Amino acid sequence: MLSRHLPEDVVTEILSRLPVKSLMRFKSVSKAWYALIRNPHFSTKHHTFAISDRNRNQSRRVILERYRATIDTPRFSMHSNDALEFSGDIHLIPQFFSEDINPVVFVGSCNGIVCVLGISSDRYRGGPEPDRAWEIGLLNPATRESKRLPFVPRPPDFCPTFFNFGFGIDLNTNDFKVVKITYFDSPRHYQVEVYNLTTDSWRVIDASINSAYFIKTSYYPSYLNGFYYWLICPVRSDRGHRLLFSFDMRNEMFREIMLPDDTRSLVDHIAIINDSVAVIFPAHGSSNVGFLLEYEIWVLNESIVECSWTKLYTIGVPSRPLQFLDDGLIVLSGSHCDPQEKCLVLFDPRTRELKNLPIYDDGSEMFDLVSYRDSLVLVNGWRNVLEQQGTR
Repeated sequence: MLSRHLPEDVVTEILSRLPVKSLMRFKSVSKAWYALIRNPHFSTKHHTFAISDRNRNQSRRVILERYRATIDTPRFSMHSNDALEFSGDIHLIPQFFSEDINPVVFVGSCNGIVCVLGISSDRYRGGPEPDRAWEIGLLNPATRESKRLPFVPRPPDFCPTFFNFGFGIDLNTNDFKVVKITYFDSPRHYQVEVYNLTTDSWRVIDASINSAYFIKTSYYPSYLNGFYYWLICPVRSDRGHRLLFSFDMRNEMFREIMLPDDTRSLVDHIAIINDSVAVIFPAHGSSNVGFLLEYEIWVLNESIVECSWTKLYTIGVPSRPLQFLDDGLIVLSGSHCDPQEKCLVLFDPRTRELKNLPIYDDGSEMFDLVSYRDSLVLVNGWRNVLEQQGTR
């Protein structure tokens, strides 16, 4: 056996460079290897190596959701991130969510963990407790480990109007956090709850969000380096000048950031592009050019003293971007392959090259996707691992 002929630190170094799929098989080699592979410190070492510049492309993956605006159950599959090549199905319903969940929304991913939100329209419209219409969970797609977050009872006289969610990690404690922003109409106010993975519990924080603000739900996952971002309007409508709204996972405080001058009423979306916070809006003076939609992309330059914005590029694409991948490539959804069917297309804004991806449908489906990196991060806790080890 490898560990009988090499020092323990050398074995650790070798194993930390292997893909997650191989390490999942090697857990059965011995109790010592099982404990090592499931150790949080080893997970951190493995993740650090995986995201290094020379290896970052090897561990990139995508979960693709196909769904219809009907009662049909959404379908999920895993793909490589470079060409979205199929690598396996993943079953979130009913193994993870209740059978009446549709659709499923990806809140985002961080360090290999994906935060997933399931919504039951029937429960939301007709149930006495609208909160129970939302099921939230954390998933490690590489290890297939998952965790449903606990439900927090709410007094019956407090009926929420809408919700916003964010997901990320506290870089000081390495604790994953889910942020839930709830708006109540009577009386008008916001309530912010934060879930900590280490304690597996929710708590209300004193956020003091202005009740006149309208918080726009993020279309693209918007977490970067300890912060989650939303767009807000200073008045309760989705019109007028907008601001960037950030939540610091460490001190659990919100901050408002001014958007680029003369574009604040135009900004449509936030995204993370090339490890930078970016805002996206229609290009000045034209909503489309021929059959192309034109967008301006601006990135945030943030320092201790001030924040500024730099225009990254203007892109012309045949349909609205479905997702911005972490290497700058853009996934589009539309009828680019054949007028009779919808497909996914990979667009490179640097070369303007369009590449058809091997994912088609008959035109009745819609797509959503989230990018993540393979990791060994636990969502059920180290104590749970020790208990499992003792029963082996």
